[in-house]
Amino acid sequence: MTCVLMPAFAQTLYICRQWESKIISYCAAKKIFRQQSARGESRAFRKIEKSKGRISAHYKFINFNRDRISVSFSMAEKQYRRYVSGYGYKDSEIETLRQERKRTRRQVWKAAYDIGGKSAAQRALKLADAEFNRNLKEFLESRGFKLLPGNKVEADIPSIAKRNKRIMNLLARTFQKISRQRAYDSYDTIGAVVSMVQTALLYKVPPLVENGKHTGGVLPPARAMLSGWGDCDTKSALAMAVLSNWSGVHLVGVAVPHHYLFAIKRVPGKRDLFVRYNGAEYVLIEAAGPAWLEPGRVGDNTMALIDRRSSFKIEPI
Repeated sequence: MTCVLMPAFAQTLYICRQWESKIISYCAAKKIFRQQSARGESRAFRKIEKSKGRISAHYKFINFNRDRISVSFSMAEKQYRRYVSGYGYKDSEIETLRQERKRTRRQVWKAAYDIGGKSAAQRALKLADAEFNRNLKEFLESRGFKLLPGNKVEADIPSIAKRNKRIMNLLARTFQKISRQRAYDSYDTIGAVVSMVQTALLYKVPPLVENGKHTGGVLPPARAMLSGWGDCDTKSALAMAVLSNWSGVHLVGVAVPHHYLFAIKRVPGKRDLFVRYNGAEYVLIEAAGPAWLEPGRVGDNTMALIDRRSSFKIEPI
């Protein structure tokens, strides 16, 4: 069954609980989402620098309270290089796994055939193939990808966000400190994080292949922060990684054709757009920018997908 985005009374959205399993490419038409208003981005400041073995990023931006916010993020260069190397994969790495599979198949066939004949050898091959599939799945997961039916691969945004929760903890604490100083409530704090990813980081689409490595068109959160840019899924992963540090925050990714956004579990306002997942409402959040959109609001291009009742899928963290 294919789910569709369905506009209803007061711009309410409901999500059915099943969807057709299929590949959704988030990269093919990402650039159309860059054409929205850039009110917030034009008032943002970013500075990336290297000094004494560290890479640092400094951002200033306006949140939805119309307050100016300043945050910084840094990593040691050696740590950063190790971090970046942990994402993406090369064709040569997949080929290594395939060659190992060929060797294993030859070995188990001979050993099983000598003992139990052809039927035993065929059973052994099935076990060897199953082990290869497990190894391939685990390898891709370790690099931020998921293996789909038909041996298709796509970046696993919720997994990337979850994996980066600890790395983004210091940044989350920075936002928490700002919130205490300014007496923000939880909505204001969430809005500050959303404002940062929308406007302080430039909108730019990562290449699908970089230096021979498949990226899935996604920068992992720390790299996005220390590069100063990202696109819809990159910024969604970053925002979710930061927000997931607060207890009581429940998030889901929302993949629509050629676009990615996320949603947070909370009671929707009168004009908020939201999805329903497992019986609860999750308010939609556009992370892509440069449009300055509060939670519950989406860009014109996303709204067009909603109006067309486009298929989509929910990806829980």
